[in-house]
Amino acid sequence: MNVKLDYEPTLGALVADVLRCEKLAETEQEACLKEIGKVIKEEVKALLPKSDEGHKHMRDDIKVTIDGKRKKTGAMGVVVHGGKDTAYKWHMLDDGTRNPNGTVHTKPLKFTTKALKNAEAKVEKIVNDYVGKVTNA
Repeated sequence: MNVKLDYEPTLGALVADVLRCEKLAETEQEACLKEIGKVIKEEVKALLPKSDEGHKHMRDDIKVTIDGKRKKTGAMGVVVHGGKDTAYKWHMLDDGTRNPNGTVHTKPLKFTTKALKNAEAKVEKIVNDYVGKVTNA
């Protein structure tokens, strides 16, 4: 038994599908970014050194911020950064420091680059799930 099915969607149906996907993408975008931020935060926390001293440490002061729509691009993004008590230390620990004579004072940890690399597969899965949810709904 042979069955032949010809289907030609109308332009209106295609436009409706695209608009539906666009609306769903906007509603799911913030949840996706929060999940990505959480994954990266955990990777950063795992790479930062632990200490027993009594003050607030960088690994205990990591914040995740979802940037709203930016004026120029209209894009949203996620930022993983230090909190108000430790943010100023991030670049020194990540990039290291040098003495006035040029010798290394503190070796760079490159924890931000390493965290992003470690989180890459998880972030890719989150994005693929997001795209799948938007396009298959």
